[in-house]
Amino acid sequence: MRKNIALIIVLLFIVGVATRLYFNKISLSNNNSVKILNTIPSNAALVFGYKNEAPFYQIFKKFSLFSDVLGTHNFNQLTQLKNSLIDDAQLYECIDKSDLFFSLHKTGNHKADILLLAPLSPTFLSQYGINGYIQLINAKYPVKVSSFNKLNIYTIKFSKNQLFYFSFLQSILVGSYNLNLLQSTIGPTEKNSFKANQLFAETDRNKNAIAKLYLSFAKLPDFFNNFSKYKNPEFTAELKNFKAYASLNINYQSDAFMFNGITKLDTTTMQYAQIFLHQQPGMLTLHRNVPLNASSYTSFYVSDMPTFQTDVKHMFSKLNELKKLKLQINAIAQKHTIPIEQEFLKVLGKEFGQTQLASGHKLGLISTHNTKRLSFLLSTISTPLNDKIARFDDTNFIYYFLGEPFKIFARPYFTIVNNCLVVANSVSALQNFLTQYQQQKLISTTANYNKFEQYLPNKGNIFYFLHNKNSKAIFKDFLSKNAYHYLKSEQFKIENIYGLSIQFSADKNKFYTNLYLNKLNPTLKSTNLTDSLYIDSLTKQNK
Repeated sequence: MRKNIALIIVLLFIVGVATRLYFNKISLSNNNSVKILNTIPSNAALVFGYKNEAPFYQIFKKFSLFSDVLGTHNFNQLTQLKNSLIDDAQLYECIDKSDLFFSLHKTGNHKADILLLAPLSPTFLSQYGINGYIQLINAKYPVKVSSFNKLNIYTIKFSKNQLFYFSFLQSILVGSYNLNLLQSTIGPTEKNSFKANQLFAETDRNKNAIAKLYLSFAKLPDFFNNFSKYKNPEFTAELKNFKAYASLNINYQSDAFMFNGITKLDTTTMQYAQIFLHQQPGMLTLHRNVPLNASSYTSFYVSDMPTFQTDVKHMFSKLNELKKLKLQINAIAQKHTIPIEQEFLKVLGKEFGQTQLASGHKLGLISTHNTKRLSFLLSTISTPLNDKIARFDDTNFIYYFLGEPFKIFARPYFTIVNNCLVVANSVSALQNFLTQYQQQKLISTTANYNKFEQYLPNKGNIFYFLHNKNSKAIFKDFLSKNAYHYLKSEQFKIENIYGLSIQFSADKNKFYTNLYLNKLNPTLKSTNLTDSLYIDSLTKQNK
């Protein structure tokens, strides 16, 4: 009996020690990651990190989307770094077996470069120091040394026109093919605002994910706009008002990027997305009314309309717009002797959204659960153009009830189909929509979209979808001439991509987030019935 008790005590002791060592290892890895993220310059919109271990390279050995999206040149540069500095037989033990990080930065007009961050092994450093690492590299690639901000900058030459610059911040190797990017990272004026500690403390749920994607949504517009020919392009307008940070884990699929994780809003600024943290996720069905020629669409789901209305009115109050909007609604009610606010809320559905067509026109879509009652109500406050289309007599009616997404539809034209109110600033856009709807030319009826949709959660609060092929003309109009031609060159394989979506589902003070990007199905790629036709040029129209 005593032997059994002693054996149990020994086993418990072993389990306790092993558990402590395991969690100490996780904590050390997490601390390294936080330290690395805190090193990243403040203009990073996107950071990708992965575990420098054999399983990652084995899983993604034949995965082509990395090179399709990054471009052959950038992908080859990263491959060169991996083979020369990370996986080289002489240098492999120098790099700590933890996460490697790559961040993307704008580095000039219409130009971007990648920054590499890799922790050196504590064991190697304690024995040989940084000089020992440099000596090992110098045996293969002659190393030149210069000084900047009291730190050494090392330069190695991989080929005639390929110079790589790197330095060390404590035990972290920081390097880039762009010298200015490296200098800005280690320079004295750089103040980090990537909020890495917030990302890890509040959004990083799976510390052992094989690869992660970190997004600073507030930085994305500035990055994209760097490649635009406009100073304030409309294309990134929606992102300008979305200030949030996401930490997403990769899920392997051979022909797609699949990430899921947590998004936290920046609560120091008022933004529309905050309203949906007070809602529950629900079934998303609005895409069933999105036409075949849509380049993108955004949909929203509201589970509790009274709470939503309170939050929208609170936001209007903060924007000093509530009084004016309320006076307009009261004037409409008095003019038509109908309690329009109460009556409209009774027929308002739980979903609404906005879609942009390949032509550049935009449509607003609002679900209703009583089409007949809605038709009657709107007939009292609008003027008909024909038997299908009418126009609101007053401005900002929809905006008052649903907020920001409908601000662009000040006094729109509208039609009603399939329990859905559809609004637009152009009669031709509505007529085109009605033609496609009557012919059932909808994006949800295509084989490629159905394949895409099967990997998406069917419930959420905010959903964004971008159709790559239908966005060709909009991309062409948005990008500078050189940027567009480079994107369409053999460097990239953008034509292989079908679409991108990101979905947010509220959970208390955060959003569960799913990001999905997939390749076209080869068997459907050449089928004319699956998608709308390419549009070679974008005609300027009233949006």
